[in-house]
Amino acid sequence: MFDTYFCKTLDGLAPVDDIASEVLSAYGAGEILRIRIYKDRNPRHHRLFFALLACIFANQEKYLSKEALRFAITVQAGWVDEIRLSGDRVALKPKSIAWARMDQHEFKDFYGAALRAIPELLPQFSGVDIEEMLITGGADAPWSF
Repeated sequence: MFDTYFCKTLDGLAPVDDIASEVLSAYGAGEILRIRIYKDRNPRHHRLFFALLACIFANQEKYLSKEALRFAITVQAGWVDEIRLSGDRVALKPKSIAWARMDQHEFKDFYGAALRAIPELLPQFSGVDIEEMLITGGADAPWSF
């Protein structure tokens, strides 16, 4: 099994290169294939999240490191694995948001949940358009992307 790329067209999926064409030609018309749809991460969206993190960190005093802030946002956003401990206790472990661990659809969901989590953790951001704050921060801002 290996990855190959197709483009969504009005008529369905079309191979984007010779390798994809060769793969597709190995199957007959009407054959049912299982396909895993994966949309590569958008690097700009990825950078936007880390710029958002830097912007929030620079405008708060509750968290002592960006890593602690990212941990708190990830947990508050519900992007966690639950670990059952003794005595009915549960530990929450943030899921990885590493590039290779999430496709763009998953990252988009996480990003939206993170935006909702920020004012829950830091009430001074309630009612603030955080993305607009990033955009108007200027090119010299430490959180520019």
